[in-house]
Amino acid sequence: MSWDWTTFWIVLGIVALVIAWFLALAWFIHLRRKKRMEPSHIQLYFEENFRGIMGEWDFVTRDRVKEFKKDIGKRLQAVGSDITSLEKKRKTLEKRMGGLEKTIADLEGL
Repeated sequence: MSWDWTTFWIVLGIVALVIAWFLALAWFIHLRRKKRMEPSHIQLYFEENFRGIMGEWDFVTRDRVKEFKKDIGKRLQAVGSDITSLEKKRKTLEKRMGGLEKTIADLEGL
């Protein structure tokens, strides 16, 4: 096989097309990576309006959860003391109710 100028130009054209294809592929990959690094419109919206959304939808933040965990022991103690005082009042009311029922029964017997 002999090399003439026509064969040379065809090989050079094919090599140029292959190089152009690789450059286009590299450019496409570069654009995809660049697009991933930029925040989307949704991300920008949530960054600006995050606190408003949390308040509007009554979501709980981590700070509120931590604060709740700290205060839960105090709240449980307060509820426990309320329960014991209510049980004492219930017992006294049951005694009074028994007395009232007895009085009503006596009045009905007249």
